[in-house]
Amino acid sequence: MPETLFYCAKTFKHLIPQVQIAMVMSMCKLLENILKHNEIKGLEYIFVFACIWCVGGGYAEKDGKDFSKEFSNWWKTEWKFIRFPSKGTVFDYYVDIENSTLEDWSKMSTSDIVSTIDTSKSIPSYTIPTVNTISASFLMRQFI
Repeated sequence: MPETLFYCAKTFKHLIPQVQIAMVMSMCKLLENILKHNEIKGLEYIFVFACIWCVGGGYAEKDGKDFSKEFSNWWKTEWKFIRFPSKGTVFDYYVDIENSTLEDWSKMSTSDIVSTIDTSKSIPSYTIPTVNTISASFLMRQFI
């Protein structure tokens, strides 16, 4: 973990500067919340998921460089004990806890998520379930 934090600090830029201890604390909180609700078979997958989102989740395009994509490419080449699909970035996948596999966030877009959309209201009053909104909602629920 220290090597990852050091490399990321010297190579990538967050949109909002973060201190390393905040990333580690976020990772511990995310791990705590996922682990307390589930019986975990593939702990390695959960740990990698937490590392990716708590260290790399704040990267985006800045100064003409897409640090999120660069982080994803670096992660895929540096940490090979959990193989990510070649399609997309590491942020495009969540851990299916029951099967210890990586799944595309779009698979979480189930009928119960879609059924919560009240189309009788104006569009700004609900969120359309996209890959980005599904992943953000999932992560927010873990921290709240």
